[in-house]
Amino acid sequence: MKKTIYAAFVFAALGLAACNSGEETSTNDETKAENKEEKVEAVKYTLNSEESELGWRGSWIAPGEDGEMQEMKSHEGTVQISEGMVTVEGDDISGSFTVDMTTISNEDLAEEEGKKKGLESHLKGTFEDKEEKNKDFFQTQKYATVDVTLKSIKDGNADLVLNIMGMEMEQTVPVTTKTKGDKMMINGDF
Repeated sequence: MKKTIYAAFVFAALGLAACNSGEETSTNDETKAENKEEKVEAVKYTLNSEESELGWRGSWIAPGEDGEMQEMKSHEGTVQISEGMVTVEGDDISGSFTVDMTTISNEDLAEEEGKKKGLESHLKGTFEDKEEKNKDFFQTQKYATVDVTLKSIKDGNADLVLNIMGMEMEQTVPVTTKTKGDKMMINGDF
């Protein structure tokens, strides 16, 4: 029976702190010429990696007795976001962040049994005793990071471009954003 694994990264809490860029831009040159000047100040938020969390969940999916696909087993853990920035200009939100795949860790297996280290090596593609170790999952020796570009957030949906293992994937995912003082929080799953 062939098993397929699906991984879901949970972009659980991306904490950002504001840095006022001091830049001002006009919302529309024609409006500026016709009416009073409306200026929108761009606010830049820098990732606070200590307050940001990226969880992952991977599952083995296989046909059940009824032939329908079902989850057979799963694991979960975390991976660190190394850097990132979001710019808010009026209603426009864009930015990017970098996920350090070398930090992927498992949270549900016991360290003392050696299974935790084995799964992490499997995910990273760093098994030393495997001939084709770099074909395992994320191949972190070759692809240490995943770059995520936030193209926009509109109507509670984020348009993302993920650059992972030399491939580009586009996704639209539901997110919530919250701004309090000089901090912004973005929560969602991708």
